[in-house]
Amino acid sequence: MTALPDITLVLPPLTQLNTPYPSTSYLSQFLQGHGVATVQRDLGIELIHRLFSRDGLTRVFAAIEDKDELPEPAWRALALKRQHLRAVEPVMAFLQGKDSGLAPRILETPFIPMGPAFENVDLQAFGTLGTHDAARHMATLYLRDLVNLVTATVDPGFGMAQYQHHLALGAVDYGPLHARLQQTTLVDELLDELTDTLTGDVFGLSVPFPGNLYGALRIGKRLKERGATVLMGGGYVNTELRDVDEPRLWEAIDALTYDDGEGPLLAILQHHVGLPDRRHRTRTAQGMHSAEVIRPPFTPAGTYGDLDLGKYLQLIDTLNPAHRLWADGRWNKMTLAHGCYWRKCSFCDVNLDYIQHYETASAKVLVDHMERLIEETGHRGFHFVDEAAPPKALKAVAIEILKRDLGITMWGNIRFEKAFTPDLCRLLAAAGLVAVTGGLEVANERLLERIRKGVTVDQVTRAAAAFRDAGVMVHAYLMYGFPTQTEQETIDSMEVVRQLFEADLVNSAFWHRFVLTRHAPVFAEQDAFGVQLPPRPNNPFASNDMPHLDPTGADHDLFDDVLPIALNAWMQGHDLDRAVHTWFSGHMPKTTERRDRIKRALSETQLEGHRLIWVGGDAMRTPQGLELHAVDGVGEIEVSDAVGDWLMGVLEDASPHGEGLTYKAAVERCPVNFGAVAEAWHDVCELGLLRV
Repeated sequence: MTALPDITLVLPPLTQLNTPYPSTSYLSQFLQGHGVATVQRDLGIELIHRLFSRDGLTRVFAAIEDKDELPEPAWRALALKRQHLRAVEPVMAFLQGKDSGLAPRILETPFIPMGPAFENVDLQAFGTLGTHDAARHMATLYLRDLVNLVTATVDPGFGMAQYQHHLALGAVDYGPLHARLQQTTLVDELLDELTDTLTGDVFGLSVPFPGNLYGALRIGKRLKERGATVLMGGGYVNTELRDVDEPRLWEAIDALTYDDGEGPLLAILQHHVGLPDRRHRTRTAQGMHSAEVIRPPFTPAGTYGDLDLGKYLQLIDTLNPAHRLWADGRWNKMTLAHGCYWRKCSFCDVNLDYIQHYETASAKVLVDHMERLIEETGHRGFHFVDEAAPPKALKAVAIEILKRDLGITMWGNIRFEKAFTPDLCRLLAAAGLVAVTGGLEVANERLLERIRKGVTVDQVTRAAAAFRDAGVMVHAYLMYGFPTQTEQETIDSMEVVRQLFEADLVNSAFWHRFVLTRHAPVFAEQDAFGVQLPPRPNNPFASNDMPHLDPTGADHDLFDDVLPIALNAWMQGHDLDRAVHTWFSGHMPKTTERRDRIKRALSETQLEGHRLIWVGGDAMRTPQGLELHAVDGVGEIEVSDAVGDWLMGVLEDASPHGEGLTYKAAVERCPVNFGAVAEAWHDVCELGLLRV
């Protein structure tokens, strides 16, 4: 049998700095299982290290020293050049976790040259014992100052987690991208040098976001010039470039792959880089070569292989604990299910395969992958990158984790639905869940129904409360500017969000403006949603984001600046008693929501499950009955010997390691009338007997 050619899978700059974006790891796991040798390179993190080194900063200063006009912070940086060159590599090592002894020097001595990022620094939140985290926050601010220095003087398209993002955002023309590829800044020089270290003849470039596209095209163009075959896929390609017709694109790549990249890549390699591949959705300079989707088996997790995980930086860019999850911590990425189990939201790309095709794996298989990744990486943190983690799968995985006695930490995206009862949330927390992110979106009943979210404000409130009471952080995604949304509805949505923060039901949130995409039901049903499309340029390069008119809706521009300002105050616990219409300088209607809207929603009891799960420790006999030990406390249960024997049996069978027990079966086994032991039963439930 002829051996398949190797492939080098590349993450172009820039995505996250704290953990690898998972696309290449998933592709590697699949391809290696089919006999393909893979190499993974994250040129984003490598570029950051090359730029923010002594040599890299020396080149930055050399590039700006002869300029006559510089912003004031750049003059200060030049004046402190020696101090920067002395500090940059120790600080980068510290952010990698390699030199914890640097913390007191960062905090107590004049070591880090301070720029604009330090103007409002406040370390009080870290207290007297948070020295290491406070120093990491200071080191992160220093890195941000360096990024801003490069942006202001060397390359205006450079950012902390994106590169030339503005050239690929929206319905763009390829002309500016093509023109930019003909230029070379210092950042480009460093990226070219890294590209020259790539080895092999076949390369797969993963482009998940607009901020990766320019880097991918620059890398691809340089690789093609030396005769390599360059393939490109990922989230941006799937959504923005499905109908692309741009001849100049093929100067940088040979083929685009759509939907799950595993199948197209394997097929191309099986043909020994024969193009086109007519068995999957791929596009070359000759056009689209198949409309068929041949799906590979669902891969829940990847392999990080030869990626140097020690290069990634542990940043503290914000003091908000929920926001920190994105930038802080090394997370193993996993997917509980392919696609979305709901797949009905009218604003979402539900017509594309990555949303539309739903498939999951058994809890045993999923937790097997967890144990494999723990052994491979040495890290026990997991980020579930699902569109929305299915409650049923989460419950099964949690029980399997407890059954295997794994000590892990996990978080991910969910839908705030009624399935998340208080006891299920307590189970998930016992298994290691520390945070959830989910969409409240428009926070208005009429609009929630219109976007087909499948939840109500009351349901979201009760789910958030269940997570909160279990000790799980909650982050809410918010939306405004949905077609036909009125000023009154946006004001009322603000009031709902204000009350959620006032009730301490959410830790953080983010408000984004509605964007119409061509793969969403709103686009397919424009008349039904009251959307009008203005004339568009002929043959745009990217064609997913669609400019639109909302004739019956509010002037959504009025909310662009105010919503994030109010939200930031609420997240810090400020102005929670301020009337929402007063955040605006012009006239705005007062809210029509009741002041006790959220409190009333919490008064409704949520349904409980059927299966019993005991997440506490072993029960011990006492002269009065039982002593039960929970992780966070101990309880004395005064019962008769007969009832004690019954409870001991219930807890044994309800243990994750036990045979399994339903609530109904437990009640039927009770040696006395169940009503007579209701108080004891309640106490046992408080200590960790859950109905899920």
